[in-house]
Amino acid sequence: MAVLIYSLIIISALVIQTTIFTSWSLFAVVPDLILVLVVLFSLINGPIFGAKFGFAAGLALDLLVGELIGLNALTKMIIGIVVGLLALRFYKENYVIPLLCVIAATIADQLLYALGMTIFGVSVPLKLLVEQILLPLMLYNGILSLLLYVRLYYLNKKILYWDEVFRRAG
Repeated sequence: MAVLIYSLIIISALVIQTTIFTSWSLFAVVPDLILVLVVLFSLINGPIFGAKFGFAAGLALDLLVGELIGLNALTKMIIGIVVGLLALRFYKENYVIPLLCVIAATIADQLLYALGMTIFGVSVPLKLLVEQILLPLMLYNGILSLLLYVRLYYLNKKILYWDEVFRRAG
C-alpha cells in the first residue's frame, strides 16, 4: 500500500514540476520538487528509504526528461542516503533542519549533476552554474521545503499507519 502511495506522490510531483512549475520559472530556473521530496522523505524515514525513493524519483525524472538517463537517479539516490544518515542525528520536528538540508542538498545535487555531465562530455561552466542556476534554485527549493515539510511529515505518519493496517488485515 505504501509503495503505491509513494509512487503516486512521485508521479504527481513529476507532473507538477514539468507543467506548473515551468510557468513559475525565476531566471529561467524551475524549482526541483523531486529533490525537495527526496530530502524531506529521507529526513523523515532514514537512509534506506531515502535511497529507494531517491533512485525511483530520479529515474522517473530521467525517463520523463530524457537526457542522460540514470544521472538524476544516481544523484538523487546519493542525496537520499546522505540526508537519511544525517537525519539519524537530528530532531525531526525542528523546522530549520529541513530548510538547511534542502539548501545543502540542492548545492550537492547540482554539483554532482554537473560532474556527471562533465564525465559524459557535456561542458558546464561553473560560474554560470553558481550564479544563474544554483542561487535561484536554492531560494525556490528552500521555500518549497518550508511549505511542504510539516504536511509531508504528517502525511508520512498516515501512510505508515494505513500501510500497517492493511498488512495486519491480510
